[in-house]
Amino acid sequence: MLTIIAVSFVLVAGMTFAVGALLLRLLPALRAERLVAPSAAVATGDLSILRWDRAARGWQAVVERVGAWVTPRDMRLVTRYRQRLVIAGFHKPSAVAFFVGGKVTVSVALGLAYLGYSIVIQRALPNLLLTSVVLGGLGFVLPDLWLRLRTKQRQKAVTNALPDVLDLLMVCVEAGMGFDAAVARVGDQPGKASPLHEELLRMHLEIRAGRPREEAMRALADRLGTEEIRSIIGSFIQTDRLGTSLGKTLRVQADASRVQRRHRAETKAQLAPLMMLVPTILFLLPSFMLVAAAPSFLRILQIMGSIGK
Repeated sequence: MLTIIAVSFVLVAGMTFAVGALLLRLLPALRAERLVAPSAAVATGDLSILRWDRAARGWQAVVERVGAWVTPRDMRLVTRYRQRLVIAGFHKPSAVAFFVGGKVTVSVALGLAYLGYSIVIQRALPNLLLTSVVLGGLGFVLPDLWLRLRTKQRQKAVTNALPDVLDLLMVCVEAGMGFDAAVARVGDQPGKASPLHEELLRMHLEIRAGRPREEAMRALADRLGTEEIRSIIGSFIQTDRLGTSLGKTLRVQADASRVQRRHRAETKAQLAPLMMLVPTILFLLPSFMLVAAAPSFLRILQIMGSIGK
């Protein structure tokens, strides 16, 4: 009787939790944001992109503490980590500690997973130490691979958004706006969420905070990490120093960026037939060979069967 009561209680509690989670996800009137206090929503909604919420909570705080404990004291290595994280879009001062702590945490978790599995099944698995070491090394490398993939995706998004941003800057400057006002207008566009727009807005806020324009531009190029952005920033700095027309420079850079985007699209279109060869050979060619050779093979089997009789 006690077992039946406990099972019934677990089933009812699980169904209640599942229905509540489904209602919070599907019904707009019962979303989780409506349950947040208004003061908390206002406090977290008006933060500038130049400020960070330093109070980590939950598992993030644990990972940051682990990272702060194991972060190397070599400033060159820490600076290298920080540059990689900034290019990937992580600007918080605690990003290095969180990343290093994540590497250590994932490594330890994967290293102990094989041992934990052997304890659960109550049987000694073969090559326990070697497999745990290999899994631990894999867990230490996986965050680096993820960071590299995120960096490539971010740089690709910046490269794709660059021609449109340069066109908008050219239109704003030729309409009579200053460069800083044009950058603010383009970076603060509603509905734009590309990394390039966010970094332009960050550069504008840094200039407003008192940072020299040339230094802010070079910091923008370092945060994005693409050669195309570096060349464009170099042309902007040279134009600012020489006092030449910024509108003409923007027009030339916008035309060049559009041409490069068209060349990239043409290159991908030319590579498409070559990339289709592998699935064609692996999946379609065996089917074609089977359809073409099956009648002849069946006929040969019939002839050989008749000869055997």
